[in-house]
Amino acid sequence: MVRVAVAGFATIDYVVRVEGDFTGRGTRLMREAAWPRAGGAALYASAALAKAGLNAAPLTWIGDDADGEAYLAACVALDGVAVTPGAPSTRCLLIYNADGTYGCLLRPGLAELTETQLRLVAQAEWLVIAAGPPEITARLLEVEGGRLAWIAKDDPACFPPDLVARLTARAEVIFCNAGERAWLERGRTDAVPAGQILFETRGADGVRVEAGEAFHLPVPLLIVDDATGAGDTFAGAALAALITGDSPRAAAEAGIAAAGALLATRR
Repeated sequence: MVRVAVAGFATIDYVVRVEGDFTGRGTRLMREAAWPRAGGAALYASAALAKAGLNAAPLTWIGDDADGEAYLAACVALDGVAVTPGAPSTRCLLIYNADGTYGCLLRPGLAELTETQLRLVAQAEWLVIAAGPPEITARLLEVEGGRLAWIAKDDPACFPPDLVARLTARAEVIFCNAGERAWLERGRTDAVPAGQILFETRGADGVRVEAGEAFHLPVPLLIVDDATGAGDTFAGAALAALITGDSPRAAAEAGIAAAGALLATRR
């Protein structure tokens, strides 16, 4: 069974929907969409990989508090989760506006790479990099071992220019959304590697796939208040399909189906 390690922040998400546009001033009525819920790309992507039958584990960090316990209860595998005694887990307040845009307030916890996590990465056939501490990402990229995929995020705190250049040059598979594509391409310092596959999710406008040839796939229209984790779920399911031998087109279809199934639970 293929072993996949998905490295990135663990969060406990507090998700709300507000009427109108929350500007940070004044009072708005809100509706609780999820309060709280375990989240983060490492969790969503590894869950989709595991659902597809692969041996996948989030590689992440939590505290030994109630939030950490909630995160552990949601995990598909625990061996890559480092628990720091006496430390708080990362909390994330996601505020969705009426037009679907959102803001994020983050209270980060501690993150220190452990020897157990390094061994897990060295033994994995695939390493998936998601948003996390840049110094840890840099160290993970030095571990000799498996193949590399990247769930990109336009966040300079997680992906400064040197890491973007390394990841665009090395990743065999890249996932991004339409708003991140220009940032990703600006970060390239080398030509696109031969064989690199890129999936660009475009919300209701579908998915663009670049895999030698470029093509577009539509997605079913779903109206939801909370799309958190849909892109990461797409990435996990699409990567699982590629790993098991499917074509990029079939992988995108698998990702669309998995993300749609997640969002269907939030109507």
